[in-house]
Amino acid sequence: MTSAREEPAYERDLLVQLTRRWGKRVAVKKDELDLDGHFDAALPDFPEHLVPVLDLPGADRLDRDARARILSAAWIAYNTKTAAIENEIILPACRLMLEERIPVRRDDVAVDALHQTVIDEHYHILMCHNAVGVTRRRRGLEDLRLAPGVWSVVQGRDAVRAGLSGSDRDIVDIAFSLAAETTISGFLSALSTASDIQPMNRITTDLHRRDESGHAVVFRELCGSLYRNLDSGMRRLFREALVTGLSAFRSADLEPWVAVAAEGGFAIDTGQLSEWAASRPVPARDTGPLQLLLDDLGISGDLIETVQR
Repeated sequence: MTSAREEPAYERDLLVQLTRRWGKRVAVKKDELDLDGHFDAALPDFPEHLVPVLDLPGADRLDRDARARILSAAWIAYNTKTAAIENEIILPACRLMLEERIPVRRDDVAVDALHQTVIDEHYHILMCHNAVGVTRRRRGLEDLRLAPGVWSVVQGRDAVRAGLSGSDRDIVDIAFSLAAETTISGFLSALSTASDIQPMNRITTDLHRRDESGHAVVFRELCGSLYRNLDSGMRRLFREALVTGLSAFRSADLEPWVAVAAEGGFAIDTGQLSEWAASRPVPARDTGPLQLLLDDLGISGDLIETVQR
């Protein structure tokens, strides 16, 4: 029997609070969004200031239709990247943390939270797929396809774990997932509050953003428990992989933007994009949720500051 003394601690458990509210707060438990009903053909599909190809020389000569087509292609690229991150980085880490060999918190509440997160992430992939389907059909972009391996964050993860096996590889995968789930909300907020873009796109992104705020808590709690159970060598590997993951999430994507520009008849190459990226400040990501975990674990804030320079 649970004592009166134990009950308040249980009630304060963040994972308990999240799992209890899951049915009321997540997108997968809400009515399906009428995507075509929220589609306004007169509005752009993506914010111009988030499309680097439109800052390149020659972009100012593009006509209105070409620019609109590039913005539609950018929305497709955004969703393709989001689905790749969920499928290639987040879901594998969730499955790892459900395995007995991973020294992570494993009570019933933690397991519930992981399974709920897996369901959420699969639904986010479906949301991306459905939103892209509408855009392809309404904008005539059926042929724009981008493979998961073209994104810098997936390439960064693959590079770090090349040659690794067993626990070392597991730690890298989980560290990259922590970088993803605790820093994505800022970018999602930029899209979900963009009032001048397609309502369908804004609403879809906002549903995703709301779920990710809960996932940040799940990953903080579980990765914190993992880190505390690692020896000094594995902790060092986790920190190094986390730093690399944070850097990878801020790295410029090159090949996908070449494909996006081509949809508007704008011929560019990866070299031009690389030069453009090198001349601009690296995009900031909201590291506040991650900093809460680092403070709790006694890890220096310099870890994040090094990445943000």
